[in-house]
Amino acid sequence: MHKSVIVLLLLLSLCLGAFARQSKSEQKPAPKQAAPQRSSRGFISPSEVNVHIESDVRTFVAMAAVNMAGFDYESAGQPLSPARAELRKDLSSLDPKLREELRTFYNSHRRAGIDEASDALRYAALSLLMTPPPLFSINVKDDSIPEDLKPLLPFTRGGGSESPALIGQLYSKAGLRQLAQKYLGVADVYAAAYRQPVGEAIFETLDYFHTNAETIINMRPLVISTGEPGHKAAGPKQRIVERNRTRQVFIIMDPLAPIGTATVRDDILNQKDDLLSRRIGDDYIVLVGPSNTPNTEAIRRALIRFVIDPLLERHLKTSLAYKDQITKLTGSIASAQGPFGASVYLVMRESLAQAAEARMKRIEANHGGGSYSEDDATYDLAQAYLRGASLVFHFYESLIGLEKVGISIEDFFDQMLATSNFERESKRAADFESTVAKVSAIRSAAAKTGSERAPNAEAAITRKIIQSDDLIRQRKFSDARPILDDILRADPRNARALYGMAQVINQIPSAAESDPKAEENDKIEAQHDRLERAIKLYRRAIESASSESERWMIQWSHVFIGRILDFQEFRIDAIAEYEKAIALGEVQGGAYKEAIEGKQKPFGQK
Repeated sequence: MHKSVIVLLLLLSLCLGAFARQSKSEQKPAPKQAAPQRSSRGFISPSEVNVHIESDVRTFVAMAAVNMAGFDYESAGQPLSPARAELRKDLSSLDPKLREELRTFYNSHRRAGIDEASDALRYAALSLLMTPPPLFSINVKDDSIPEDLKPLLPFTRGGGSESPALIGQLYSKAGLRQLAQKYLGVADVYAAAYRQPVGEAIFETLDYFHTNAETIINMRPLVISTGEPGHKAAGPKQRIVERNRTRQVFIIMDPLAPIGTATVRDDILNQKDDLLSRRIGDDYIVLVGPSNTPNTEAIRRALIRFVIDPLLERHLKTSLAYKDQITKLTGSIASAQGPFGASVYLVMRESLAQAAEARMKRIEANHGGGSYSEDDATYDLAQAYLRGASLVFHFYESLIGLEKVGISIEDFFDQMLATSNFERESKRAADFESTVAKVSAIRSAAAKTGSERAPNAEAAITRKIIQSDDLIRQRKFSDARPILDDILRADPRNARALYGMAQVINQIPSAAESDPKAEENDKIEAQHDRLERAIKLYRRAIESASSESERWMIQWSHVFIGRILDFQEFRIDAIAEYEKAIALGEVQGGAYKEAIEGKQKPFGQK
């Protein structure tokens, strides 16, 4: 068993590349310091806001069953991930009769018109309704189980004593109790690697809305009467019981899911711990498959809803004042899904969530974090609008105003709703029709060609990288920037371009910093924002770089981050970066000497 664990982790490291290396470095003990909830580097500890990043034995067993049932789909036609390939070796001697029963159940419950990855991930979601092994029981009432999961219930319940549940049979007959440690270890490696990007996503989400995460919802106290109502001497006594609900986000790492996949659910309660008072909607669950770099898009989607849901509950009375207009508007959208027409809350929630998601992606793109254009935003907003999120465009435009004034979404929400022009929103389709057609054509063409670029395109990017490197060496940062922008539009994860852009951002003062009329505090804030952008770009370069051919870049990136942190007088954080660079050893063209010097004394100190 020990040898097989080592083999699998070696395979995993080859698959993960820089991401796996980053996760290992994150597991090293960091220098101790008294850290506030929000750190200078834009990070909030996930545990402080009830965000749990973890493996789950129930999910492992359920997805092992699906894989043994014939689920061989892999994203973009890639080979199976190391963990999935290894599982097939480990279970190669599985009882043929049980394998056939699994295959029969899986094939008979496939849904027509649903892509296989999404369909199979239902089993992972179902697993979180189960009690721990070996029972795998589902004790919640059937009417609280989502409709898409109900057909799968025989998978865990079986057909009585003569036909035990398939998941229980697999667990007991295939030795999964012993194998679990091996695969949960892989999931735990991913969980450790995700802690930093998840903490950054939490910070960015809360910072965007200028609010805090609400992990406890206070409910109306329960009044309990005791005694005998008819007894005059001692009438009924009343006891007031305080009540509250606990809200959580569970990020479950699933190495047996297809590469790069992730799904979000808020319609089930994780039965891992049933001692907390909760109701449907208080648990957000993100199931994350393996990936080469952190896949945080679905996580951010869950975090946005986790943050705004309590706000919308508090402002529901205000929203209901517009019920007739909202219902009429949503009803005018022929393609709107049924639940939207019956729920003002759902319209408000999905409109705000989808709008915020698009705005945050646009901000990230503007800061060098990808190529999400305004046309892309319009396309995604249009899809939400057509599903029934009828105020999504209005909220998107309103959030731009929120970004400018910098007040809490709590104080801004009622005004955002009051300024809705329902006549204007009913005509949105005419505005976005041409843009949707254009983006749809572009995305369809990209899907057909896949992620592979033609050799001449690769050569063009290489030429641009060399050109930008030369300009940076000549300190012609302004000339290098548009070239790097072009590269990142074509290849958002190009490590060399991310590294070059980080250097450019680090060296070019923003307009606010250069404005002689600007207030000193505004200049300081602008400088801080610019340096934070540079740090993020260096980190993305680290994540995307080759562990073999680009170790020099990884080492220099850690050193440059350390120097920025030294400049900001975050010495403990800076030392941590220098130590990561030192841990890579002496690398040709690297920054080993500079890392040692940085650890010995702050950069720039004489």
